[in-house]
Amino acid sequence: MKKILFVTTRDPFSNNFSGDRLRASNIIKFLSKNNIVDLVFLSSKLSNSSKNKRNSGKTYEFRTNFYLKIFYSLISLIKLNPIQNGFFYSKDLESFIKINHRKYNTIIFHLTRSAQYLPSNFKGKKILEMTDLYSNNYNQTIKELSLLNPLYYIYLIELYLIKFYEKKCFRLFDKIILVSKNDVLNNKSYINLKKIVNIPNGCKVQNNYFSFNKKNNKIIFVGNIRYLPNKQACYDFAKNILPKINHIFPFVKFHIIGEISFIDKKRLKKIKNTFVHGQQKNLQKFIKNSFCAIANLKIATGMQNKILTYMSYGLPVISSLASFKGSIFFKKNIHLLVYKDNIEFLILLKKIKLNRQFSNQMSKKSFKNIKNKFDWSKILAKYKKII
Repeated sequence: MKKILFVTTRDPFSNNFSGDRLRASNIIKFLSKNNIVDLVFLSSKLSNSSKNKRNSGKTYEFRTNFYLKIFYSLISLIKLNPIQNGFFYSKDLESFIKINHRKYNTIIFHLTRSAQYLPSNFKGKKILEMTDLYSNNYNQTIKELSLLNPLYYIYLIELYLIKFYEKKCFRLFDKIILVSKNDVLNNKSYINLKKIVNIPNGCKVQNNYFSFNKKNNKIIFVGNIRYLPNKQACYDFAKNILPKINHIFPFVKFHIIGEISFIDKKRLKKIKNTFVHGQQKNLQKFIKNSFCAIANLKIATGMQNKILTYMSYGLPVISSLASFKGSIFFKKNIHLLVYKDNIEFLILLKKIKLNRQFSNQMSKKSFKNIKNKFDWSKILAKYKKII
């Protein structure tokens, strides 16, 4: 049994669904079965983690606020460090790790922005659960933004800062965990392959709730809508694809589920046949009367958690090519459908809406694949060897 410190910048057991929180919480629960795992995280408001903790050790929560986030973001930029490092910086959290790091055999830092808390004199195992290369994500984001959009220049600056910082991380850490092998293949110039461990995302296997019916009229999108790629995907579908679907199938509705800002919720609800539900603990009730779920992101790195979530309920999935690239465990037209452009997207939506045999087969095969390969306990087994 080892003593492990898990450092993350957001409450991993928050009710607010997001892929990074989901992954972090499952790593903590997995490692807590045979080790003592202390959890340290940053939050803007009091969380429930101390009351409903799922780690085997102690939980330490450090508070921050919006004004401190802005201040430290500017300081980080001046120092030519990633802006996100400053946004997720806490002097108290840093002091805690400096004082207590000798108590631990291993420290796991979750996401690149938490790497700033690594003590220079720590003698144990140093693991960075990088998950994805942010530089890849920002590179894709820039291509999708207009030169007139101020965000273009923020992402451009952050791209160069984060890329430099990622290179630094590959020097400092003993092991780097990445979800997608594509991240490794596309960045061999500065990645030390000996340090890389590829651990894909898993999911909680539910039940196959899908039941084909030509009267099913719901299309589902699940994700954190505060995250720019998800937000863009929802607006794009609601404005550009849904009206064309409704021309053929007038009663089809688009349902968005996930953490969302007040403004985006209000704007999206104004679009005809678009419904916004916010954060939900259980998707079962939304599966009823649904004929498919979509992962139509134009900006995507690694395997999309939403695809795993959809399949864990047996729901047929239609994915953009960008969302599919990291999904090496799935086969096109067997486990999910993949489109290259909006015309093909519409064709596939029509096919899955009307073809009973095809929809049922895809539902059964994708659910079986999830059940056999993507249970978290199987996926995270590699962690036993590296801690």
